[in-house]
Amino acid sequence: MTTVQKKKPIGILLKEKGLITEDQIQFALQEQKVTKEMLGELFESLGFVTQYDLVTTLAEQGGADFVDIDHILPDEEVLKVFNKNICLNNSFLPMRRNGNKIDIAAYFVNDNKIRQLVGRQTGLVPKIYFAERSKLINSIHKFYYFLENPVEKLLENESNLLAQDTENSRSMDQFTRLLMHLAIKNRATDIHIQPSGKTVKVAFRVDGVMQQVMSLPLNMLRLVTSIKMKAQMDIAEQRLPQDGRFSSTILNNPYDFRVSTTVSPYGENLVMRILPVESTVMGMAQLGFFDEHIQLVQRMFKEPFGIILLTGPTGSGKSTTLYAGIRRLNLLDKNVLTVEDPIEYDIPLIRQTQVNVKAGYSFANAIRYFLRHDPDVMLVGEIRDKDTAATAVTASTTGHLVLSTLHSNSAIGAIPRLRDLGIRPFLIADSLIGIISQRLVRKICEVCKTTYDPQTWEMEYLGNFDILKLFRGTGCEACNGSGYMGRTLIYEILTVDKQLARLIDQDIETNSLLELAVTRGFEDIYKVALRKVMEGIISVEEMIRVLGHIRQKDV
Repeated sequence: MTTVQKKKPIGILLKEKGLITEDQIQFALQEQKVTKEMLGELFESLGFVTQYDLVTTLAEQGGADFVDIDHILPDEEVLKVFNKNICLNNSFLPMRRNGNKIDIAAYFVNDNKIRQLVGRQTGLVPKIYFAERSKLINSIHKFYYFLENPVEKLLENESNLLAQDTENSRSMDQFTRLLMHLAIKNRATDIHIQPSGKTVKVAFRVDGVMQQVMSLPLNMLRLVTSIKMKAQMDIAEQRLPQDGRFSSTILNNPYDFRVSTTVSPYGENLVMRILPVESTVMGMAQLGFFDEHIQLVQRMFKEPFGIILLTGPTGSGKSTTLYAGIRRLNLLDKNVLTVEDPIEYDIPLIRQTQVNVKAGYSFANAIRYFLRHDPDVMLVGEIRDKDTAATAVTASTTGHLVLSTLHSNSAIGAIPRLRDLGIRPFLIADSLIGIISQRLVRKICEVCKTTYDPQTWEMEYLGNFDILKLFRGTGCEACNGSGYMGRTLIYEILTVDKQLARLIDQDIETNSLLELAVTRGFEDIYKVALRKVMEGIISVEEMIRVLGHIRQKDV
């Protein structure tokens, strides 16, 4: 007689992987008595684990494979076999057919029900892949909408109608709506409308890179006016830059659109930044940190007091990394307060506030208020002036862990930047735990990734003449011909130990600080990028685009 091996509970599996603690399990069980939610989903909603952590663990529990749905392009013929409502009601997405089998992406549901439904509908044997719930639902809405609404063709038709409308009697609303849908389809973060001498150019920023989308006739420059009205901006003012915003729901997801105009000789340039209202917190592995560096960062975040800084350019994911670090803290026994501009992620067990300049609630003032609320950890969105720097450092030297971001080009460069903000060397040495400097780079598309023989200039740039092969994307429908899909981090992590703190206290020049850091195991951002090139995660061209042609010299 055979015995069926009992599956381990999800809480035990997550605990064995070091993702949650016994206290968190017991807290979730108490919450479950009230909310009646499934325990795994409760772990996620409380911020104990990410969706990725949960789903990959559920996949292991069920003996299934995991699929990152952001990196797949379903077969349209397979999509047509089902409809959107069936997929939404049963939380699955058909992906492709392989002979007599059909690949299905699903969330944690009764997969036997899905197998029966898919089998009856197709006559094929389903293979179930686990996927993150939010990505799955978003993908169902997206793929079925664009299957039924070929947005590129609709935009072209609408553009032609507007171009022929010499009396400007046709509304721009439909064109604007289609343009926003196309931007979401292409994973754009910004929409640029740029008048020139003869045309109006439309471009998207995708994965940090500008992509030209279309050219419109000059009579469609009124698109700028239409968007300004939507963003409640002064349409009569065309001589000065303006800012505005509006909200819209696209493919069942709410978005904020931050609109900014500036004046050019040919008219107003307009940029719309696209911000999802609901963002999912990612773990450090998802962000692109290597395992040994994750352990290093976690040790930094477990320090009881001091200051941890994230540096890098605007839009490099600094706040996302801070939240990934906060999530690994035991939030049940810590009082965590944040002041942000704006609040980017909703974490139930921490107290989040937003800057309000008109009311006098700035980053610096928030820190002063926080000190009266018995905090353990304070997240300050950005150190951008002397007052904020001084109050943050003071808080970190009085028994609190302070997390913040700062603009500098490197981890070591944050130290002279703090000096420029009026922080005395002995205070920097006493308070600074560590600095993470990071950049976002495009990942090679997994669908069209291929190997090739490296050229001489590539080997010289990489400084390694034993390279046998490199990787790049050839361009496909999934990545819209770019060869890239999604982004990952390249980074450097500087930890401040006693020896380095002693040199900082002595106001030693930056080069000497860097030399000591290297002897203590510091790896610069170039080495992390090189490793990702060698592993086929990023291309040499992308590494050069982000870091430049002149690579950092070994010290």
